[in-house]
Amino acid sequence: MSSRQVPYDEIIRIELLVAMCLLTVISGILYIIIGSVLGVSFLIILNYLLFFSTVVPLVLYLIKKGYYNQSKLIMMVIGSLFMFIKAASLGRDSGMNLSMLIIVFATFAFYSINDYKYILLSLCLSTCLITVLEVTDYNLLGDDTATNNFEYEFNYISTGLFAILFFYVILRVNQYMNSKLANLNSKLLVKNKSLKKLNQELDSYVYRTSHDMRAPLTSLMGLIQLTKTEKDPEKLNALIQMQENCINKLDLHIQQIIQLSRNIKTDVQAQPIQFRSILDDIFEELSFFEQAGIIKKNIRIDTPSTLYSDPYRIKTILNNLISNAFKYYRKSEDDPYIDIDISSTKSVTTIIIKDNGIGITAEYLENIFNMFYRASNQSKGSGLGLYIVKEMVEKIDGTISVKSRVNTFTQFYIELPNNKNFTE
Repeated sequence: MSSRQVPYDEIIRIELLVAMCLLTVISGILYIIIGSVLGVSFLIILNYLLFFSTVVPLVLYLIKKGYYNQSKLIMMVIGSLFMFIKAASLGRDSGMNLSMLIIVFATFAFYSINDYKYILLSLCLSTCLITVLEVTDYNLLGDDTATNNFEYEFNYISTGLFAILFFYVILRVNQYMNSKLANLNSKLLVKNKSLKKLNQELDSYVYRTSHDMRAPLTSLMGLIQLTKTEKDPEKLNALIQMQENCINKLDLHIQQIIQLSRNIKTDVQAQPIQFRSILDDIFEELSFFEQAGIIKKNIRIDTPSTLYSDPYRIKTILNNLISNAFKYYRKSEDDPYIDIDISSTKSVTTIIIKDNGIGITAEYLENIFNMFYRASNQSKGSGLGLYIVKEMVEKIDGTISVKSRVNTFTQFYIELPNNKNFTE
C-alpha cells in the first residue's frame, strides 16, 4: 500500500477489494476446472482468463501505488462487463439475474458517501447492463445450455459468498464510524465543558479586570490634579512616586492580560530549555525589587536530560513564582532565601521553588490557583498571577502543587514531561 496516511474505514474497503480479487481468482479457477469437464463454452472460459490476467493484476498494482478509487472503479466497470458477457449467454434460469446484484452490493461496500460520483457512475453502469439483460432475457450472446447444467448452483453459491463478504465489510465500517462518532462526541463534551468554564471565567475576568484597571487610572487622575496645585518639592516627589506606582500597577494588569491571551491563543513551541539563561534573565528583570538584594538565592540545576518545552511559558511560570517570593518575604526573617531546585530524568523534569516568607494559611491553599483569588492581606495584585501559572503549566502538559505553613515556608512543586510532542 501507499505510504501516505489512509483513514481506517478506507483501509477496510481496500482489504475488501483485495479479498474480492483473491476470491474471484479462486472461484474462477474452480469454475474453469469443473466447467471444462462439464463442457463450458470457450467464450466463458476466455472471458474468465482475460479477466484474471488483466484486471486483477492491474487492480492490485493500483492499490500498491495508492490509487484506491481508480482501482475500485476499474474493478467495478470491468467486473460489470465480465458479468454481463457471462450472463448474456446463459439464460435467466442460470441464476445470473441474482449474480448481477453483486455489482450493486459492491458499489455500496467499496465507496463512502463522500465518493458519491463513483457510486452514481457504478450504479448507472450496472443498471444499464441489467436492463439490457432483462430485455434480451439473458441470451443476447446465445443460449449455452451445457453450462446451465451446473451454473445455477455455482452462481447462487458465489453470490452468497460475495454478499456475506460485502455485508461484513459494511458492518465493520459502520462499527468503526460509530466508534469514531462516539469518540468525537466524548471530545465535544470535554470541549463544551472547557468552553463553559472559559465563558464563566471570561465574565468574571471582564468585570474584575475592568475594575482593577480603572482603579489605578482613577487614582492617577486624582494625583495629577493634586500635582498641578502642589508647590512643595517634597510633596511633589511623593505625588510623582505615587503616580509611578499607579502606572506600574496598571502595567502589571496589562502584562497579565497579554500573558493570558497568549497562553490561550498560541500553540506550544517545543524547544530545548536553558534554565540557567532563563533564571539569569528573570533575576535581572526583577532587580528593581527592594528585596532582590536582600533575599539569598540558592539555585541547583541538575538536568542530564533536556526538557523540550515552550521557553516563553517556562519563563513566565518561573517569573511569577520568583516575583511572589520577593513580594511576600518575611521582614522579621534574619536570613530570607529562595531555593530553586531543577532536576530531570529521561521522562520528567521537576522544578521546586521554596521560600521562607510569610506563607499561606492552610484553608486558602486549595483556592490559590483560582482566578482573582488573593490569599494574603498583603496582596496588592490582581489575583491573576498564580492562575496564569497553573494555566501555563497545564498547557505544557505539566502539573503543579503547593505546600505552605504560615510564617515558615511556601513550596511550589512542578512536574513537566520530557518530550517534543504536545497535543491540544
